[in-house]
Amino acid sequence: MGGATAPWNLGRSHERRRGMSNYLKLMAILVALATAALGLAGSAMAEETIKIGVVGPRTGTAAATGAAFDEGIALALDKINGSGGVLGKKVEVVFEDTAGDPAKAASGIEKLITKDNVVMVLGESHSSAALAEIEVANRNKTPFIIAEAWHDDITKKNYPYVFRAGPCNSGVVNDAIMGFVKHYGFKRVAIFAENTDWGKGIKDLAETGLKAAGVEFTTIDTDTKSQDHYTELNKVKKFKPDLILAFVYGFGVHYLIAQAGEVGIVPSQALLLEGAGPPSLWPEFWKTVGQYGNLELFVSRMHEKVMLTPVAKEFDAAYQKKFGKPPTDYKSRSIYDVILIAADGIKRAGSTDSEKLTKALENSDIVVCSGQVKFGKEKGSYAYHQWQPPMLIVQWQDKKQVVVYPMDAKTGDLKK
Repeated sequence: MGGATAPWNLGRSHERRRGMSNYLKLMAILVALATAALGLAGSAMAEETIKIGVVGPRTGTAAATGAAFDEGIALALDKINGSGGVLGKKVEVVFEDTAGDPAKAASGIEKLITKDNVVMVLGESHSSAALAEIEVANRNKTPFIIAEAWHDDITKKNYPYVFRAGPCNSGVVNDAIMGFVKHYGFKRVAIFAENTDWGKGIKDLAETGLKAAGVEFTTIDTDTKSQDHYTELNKVKKFKPDLILAFVYGFGVHYLIAQAGEVGIVPSQALLLEGAGPPSLWPEFWKTVGQYGNLELFVSRMHEKVMLTPVAKEFDAAYQKKFGKPPTDYKSRSIYDVILIAADGIKRAGSTDSEKLTKALENSDIVVCSGQVKFGKEKGSYAYHQWQPPMLIVQWQDKKQVVVYPMDAKTGDLKK
């Protein structure tokens, strides 16, 4: 018999193999069906949220802005999702780091729109990055609300899908800075302006305003990455200004203030007004400027004693509860406001369709921390799709923040 198989055993063996083959096929079909079911379930779960994109710097010289944005996003999502979300769904934020670089910014917003499938994009704080981003948003017909990039051209291009619920250069210069200069009677002003879209744009507006007001001025154009201003400051000292307007962002303005103190200009000869704001509130500020930070002035949208709306009080309380400290960088509140505007727009549109969202945003009428938002609808200038929040001018007095302008919001007197 050896290893030979009996004929009846051969037949049974073939049946067993055929049975095994059918079993394996059945299992493969079941696995495929299960995988498909899981895929459908995953897709359904993904659709349970409404995705909003946020762009801003988490790296680079203005990485502190990204940290402030993260705080504001967390608080806004707590508020919106804690109240049931929008259109019955939770709101989800997808953040794209732009590092203040226009090429990276354009690529980032393209990814948010075409791969992450966000229904709207918000944020940004660099004008150069925002000017690149609006081209992508407009081409893709995706609503984009700028929070903190100030160049007038962002809304002056009159793109239908681009909005700004934040300061613009014209609003900051004409309403806040020139009002401050005229009210306190400054006679000779030195302008330091970095060579960026924001710096060049706000410098031109300041020069126009000073000329119209009959105020003598001199202008120093400086590189945005410069850390050495001694030569420029010694020239300015001979001009004998009583005010310096510093349109320099990031850590660069810290070096400018410290060196202006070392050469004897601030605060004894002139006050210095920092035209952006947040760098004067960063932790590194006092480490670099030392005693020369006293009496320095800066532009801001926020002060602990100036609560423009009930929403501002609500934000302040929520911030302190979540982070265990008072808010400092006002850009946390800027992004918070913009997310509330976006959620309100989606709710009123009743849809995430971009055309319906754009129409809803145009008709916004919502109270946020900084006031009541209504976008400009008349084309032909930067005011189209622009809402300008009121700006404060704050002075450091013995490391305490004192609002010195506008007069109806001041919390103390200007010190010279």
